[in-house]
Amino acid sequence: MTHEEFLQARNFMFTDIRREVALANISETNEGKITLNNLGISPGGGNFMAALALLSYTEFGGKLKYGHKKTNGSDYASKNFNDFFDQLGTEYSDFRNIGHNVYDIFRCGLAHEYYIKKNCTISMSIEPENKPGIGLLGDGSYYFSVEPYCRDLEQAFIDLEKHLYQ
Repeated sequence: MTHEEFLQARNFMFTDIRREVALANISETNEGKITLNNLGISPGGGNFMAALALLSYTEFGGKLKYGHKKTNGSDYASKNFNDFFDQLGTEYSDFRNIGHNVYDIFRCGLAHEYYIKKNCTISMSIEPENKPGIGLLGDGSYYFSVEPYCRDLEQAFIDLEKHLYQ
C-alpha cells in the first residue's frame, strides 16, 4: 500500500466514524431531533455499524503493521487484530491480557453473529468517562464506546503511518 493509499484509507475510516458520532450528538438536541424527524431519519448514530467498522479497522491496522500469516499463507486475522489492539494503549492490552478474548467476543461477534457474544452496551459517547473504548462495567457486563475507541485507534494509525512511511 502506498503512502497516498494509506492516507486515503485512513481519511475514509475516521471521517465516516466521526460523522456517525456527530449524528448521534446532534440527535441529542431538540433542533436535531426535529430536523432529523423532518428528514425521515431516526435519531442517533450507527453504534453497531461504527463499532463493527472500528474493530475491522483494528484488524486492518494489524495486517499492515505485522502481516501475520498462517502456514497456509492466509492472513492470521486474530493475531493481526490482537497485536494492533494492544497498540491502542496499556488499558487495552491489559484488558485483553487478563483473559478477555476481544477478537472473538467483540470483532467476530459483530462481524459474524451480528451481536457481541456477551452482555454488552454499545454507545457513541464516552461512557464510562475517562475509560478506554472497551471494557467492563461495574455489573460485570461489557461496554464498547465508539468515541474513545475511535480516538485511540486513530492515534494508533498516526503511529502506524510513522512506522510504515517515515
